[in-house]
Amino acid sequence: MEQINFDETIEKRNTGSVKWDGLPSLYGSDELIPMWVADMDVRPPHNLTERLTRRTATGHFGYSMFEDEAKRAIQQWFQKRYDVTITTDSILYSSGVVPGLAHTVLALTEPSDEIIIQTPVYPPFHQIIQSNQRQLIENPLLLDGETYQTDFSLLERQMRTARMMILCSPHNPSGKVYPREELQQIVELAKQHDVYLVSDEIHADLVYTGSVHTPILGLDYEKLILVSAPSKTFNIPGLYASYLIVPDISIRQQIERVQQRHFVHPNALASTAISAAYGDAMSEQWLSQLLVYLEGNRDHAIRRIRQEMPKLDVVIPEATFLLWIDFKALKLDSKTRADWLVKEAKIALTHGSSFGSGGETFERLNIGCPRAQLDQALDRLSTAYQRFWTN
Repeated sequence: MEQINFDETIEKRNTGSVKWDGLPSLYGSDELIPMWVADMDVRPPHNLTERLTRRTATGHFGYSMFEDEAKRAIQQWFQKRYDVTITTDSILYSSGVVPGLAHTVLALTEPSDEIIIQTPVYPPFHQIIQSNQRQLIENPLLLDGETYQTDFSLLERQMRTARMMILCSPHNPSGKVYPREELQQIVELAKQHDVYLVSDEIHADLVYTGSVHTPILGLDYEKLILVSAPSKTFNIPGLYASYLIVPDISIRQQIERVQQRHFVHPNALASTAISAAYGDAMSEQWLSQLLVYLEGNRDHAIRRIRQEMPKLDVVIPEATFLLWIDFKALKLDSKTRADWLVKEAKIALTHGSSFGSGGETFERLNIGCPRAQLDQALDRLSTAYQRFWTN
């Protein structure tokens, strides 16, 4: 396969891109480099865009099914990459990972039921619990040096009264890859206290050298639900081609009933996108090259931050294209720091306060972009940092 040019600069302004065209409304300026929302500034695999082009050329945009080819592609992906066997019957379409989580919450819990999340974590986790009148229980991850650990003593107490726990595995924003032993402990507690365990594994394929992702379905418990998509892996989040894997038929039927009440149906391109992403060897070859590039971006960014901005602390991600950076040394409150990033650094980052407990002093930076764009953003941040300490 030819070498992919991930250094290519792609013009995304005036394309309806939330990441780029949303800057004025979300950050108050269109002069920023957007390093915030978790989509990448790289082209998807050529074979994937070719399949989508052929699909659109048919001119058929009627109501669409979740095709068997897509389900088989998901099944084969999990078998080949993770040695996890699933049946095609266990797979449900979802119009996004967050809707899949929300429908699972509605199907399996009642108002006021307690749902555990491990903060700091992806902000929609908080929203789907609270907006559906469930009780949010935070199990803050413990930052031990450069990695996060589960507080099992606290989790055991929380499991006693909880109805569900939602995992983010690999973890967003820190990039933590849960070791199998840690997941096994969580599953054992869930079993002991009869708690549903739901795992958002949308970043599962973006794992770096030295770490191994374990799908939650690789462990033994009937109350496991996995929610995922090829969207982060292959940079197609706007297609909303997502899925749930629910091995237990009774649980699956409960979720399906909620989906039916909310009229969840696949869009016309979803099955094609999933089939091309997971079912084509060229996609895997593209992904292999992407991981090398992203790991290079990660190491490059960490090296620059440590050399040029030594008072900032970086959590080294084992997965994802996200950097979780602690700005506590600046001693700025969240609002002042956000203003400083916009006005002085002229970059858009995702503010840590929205991730819950433990995120208040952090900012999340997206490294899923050409190296030149990453360097431009780091140049701006470094210049603002130097000015801050000399003023």
